[in-house]
Formats: sequence, C-alpha cells, structure tokens
Amino acid sequence: MAESPLKIGFIGSGWARIAQAPAFAILDGVELMVVASPTRRRREKFRTLFDVPHAFENWQDLIKCDLDLICIASPPNLHREMALSAMASGKSVLCEKPMALTVEEALEMAAAARDFSGLALIGHELRFHPAVRRMKLMIESGEIGKLYEIRAVVTLASRNRPDLRYSWWCEEEKGGGALNAIGSHLIDLARFLVGEVSEVSCDLTRYIPARPDHDGKQRKVTSDDGFSLRMRFGASSLAFGGLCCCNVTTLSGYTSLAFEAIGSLKTIRFDGAGKLWEVSNEDTKGGRSLIDPPNWRPVEPVLPWDELVLQEKIRQSVLAVHGIFATGFAFFAHRIVRALRSGQREAPDAASFEDGLVAQKVLHACRISSLEKRWMSVA
Repeated sequence: MAESPLKIGFIGSGWARIAQAPAFAILDGVELMVVASPTRRRREKFRTLFDVPHAFENWQDLIKCDLDLICIASPPNLHREMALSAMASGKSVLCEKPMALTVEEALEMAAAARDFSGLALIGHELRFHPAVRRMKLMIESGEIGKLYEIRAVVTLASRNRPDLRYSWWCEEEKGGGALNAIGSHLIDLARFLVGEVSEVSCDLTRYIPARPDHDGKQRKVTSDDGFSLRMRFGASSLAFGGLCCCNVTTLSGYTSLAFEAIGSLKTIRFDGAGKLWEVSNEDTKGGRSLIDPPNWRPVEPVLPWDELVLQEKIRQSVLAVHGIFATGFAFFAHRIVRALRSGQREAPDAASFEDGLVAQKVLHACRISSLEKRWMSVA
C-alpha cells in the first residue's frame, strides 16, 4: 500500500518560490498544498507555478490547514509568532534564518522546540551541499592537517543600485541587512565545519543611506549593506583560538563566493559555482611572486545512490540556475522528507532551533561589537 503524500505549506512567496517549492516539487511522495502571502500578485504567481490548490492572504489561515510541514520564509521579525503557532498546532517547522529578531525571541522559540514532538529546523541549507559535506570530512579526518584559519569572501551585486526600491530588507527593525542575510549563513557554516565561536569583532557598513519607496520618496535605510567580521573559535572547536575572517558586500559590480579552510597540509575552497578545490602546501613555489597561479585541483564529492538520482533531478530543474543555496536546499529537503517519513524529531546534520539560538547570540554580539568598536564575547 502506497504511503500518503507529505503535505507542505509555505509562508512567504520569495525564497519559497525560488528554492523551497521547486526543491520539494522534485521529490517523490510530496504534495505542495498551500501558500500564504499578503501580496495577491505574488501568491497567485506561486499558486500557478506549482499548481498549489490553496492560497491565503493571512498566514494564520495556513496554520489551520492539514499539513505535515510548514516552511516559514517571511521577514525575520515575523518568525517567532509564526513558528510558535505552527508548533502549537502540532506541525513540523522549517524556519528561515536568522531564526528571530532578538536573542530573547530565539530563547522562547528554542524552549518551545524542546517540548515539541515534531521537527523544528532552521534553513541553513549549505550544510547539505555535497561540496560542503566533503569539506567537513576533509577537515575532521585531518586530511588538510592542523586547521589554521577559515576565510570567507562574499561579493554580491544585489544592492549596488541606489535606485533599488525600498523594502523590508532596508530595515534593521525587521531583520534586513547583509549580516542577517549572509552573515547568518557564514556563522552557521563556520560552526558546522569547525565548532563553537567564543568572541567576535565586527564592523557593519551602510554606504547607501536612503532608497526610493513605491512613490519615489527617499526613505532612510537602517540595515547594513556589508560587513567585515572576525570570529575566534572556542575551546571545544577544531581550531581553538583560530580565526574565521569574513568580508561581505552587496554593492559590488559582480557576484562571487569563496569559503576557504587553511590547514598545515592543504587549503580547500568552496566556491560560488558549488565546486570544491584543494591546493597542497607541498606545491607552493615560495617567494613573493604572484605570476604563477596556485595549482588548484578539483575535489569531487562522493554521493550515495539516492543523492546521485537527486543531483540529476536538480540539474534538470530551475534550481540549477539559482546557485549553491537553492541546490543545497534540495539536498536539505531530501533529508527533511526522510526524517518526516520516519517520524524523527531531528534530521541528521540539520540546524536545530538550538543552533539557531546560538547563531542569534553571535549575531547579537556582532552588532554590539560594531557599535562599541571592540571584541565581544558570545554569551
């Protein structure tokens, strides 16, 4: 007898339309049931694209539906109420990052998740990208030697036009900005690969002070459009006292990503194309010459048969054109479906609400550090 399909609902029609719904749509035994979005045009577009039978203006109506999983992809200031309501109704939750707006909200959400019988996960999909999983194996096995440092440079062109329309992304009060959007991913990725962060030094930047609203009126921007962040790893990490150095801008004329782990034997790099590369210290020619490029060699992830099938489905879907986050989410969705089918309270390697709480504390320390211009302990 065939199993009944898992029913999925989506709050939000942005990231849910780009990655979440397409990812679940290519998986067997899944039914996309409902979307909630306050903008009629966006929710109707979502409904048409994915043949979703129900669409609501208010997310509270979605909560009442018969669903196995609710994906929350709204602005961060709405996460707390939505996640708590979903868990109270007995439905598993995937909440986008950052988990909440404040540490206090995250504490409340994590406490509710501890008593919840279903899944309560945070949307850190890069954990499941095949290249990142291979990277983790290379670090933990000692293949790259003693881990010295993590380095990340993210260059985006997403906010480089001053005439880009004002939105919630411009409001720190609603959880907008580069630190929340990109920094939350880098913080989680560093923790996932290396371990706990003990203190941070952060400098938030805001180069475009105002943007036009729907009426063309200039409105003040309160969120950051880039940041420089240093994180020091704690005693329980794989690099006690080592640094993770991150530089992020959303104002560039191009887009790229490089996430590197520098070891005593090798340096490995995860790039924006989803590829993993390595260069051996033995291959170094030495000296100060920049004429000879480094001898980067590709590292191929090894996938189980079911993920090989999934990888081919991804290549034939719209997910492939949306980059590493959308691709990573498809592998994440695959794990979520497996966990739901088996009735688990956890999905192996997925970020839990406890992980979300820790990341929220790091984000809070980053903001205090930027204001006070000093290193800040992560409490």
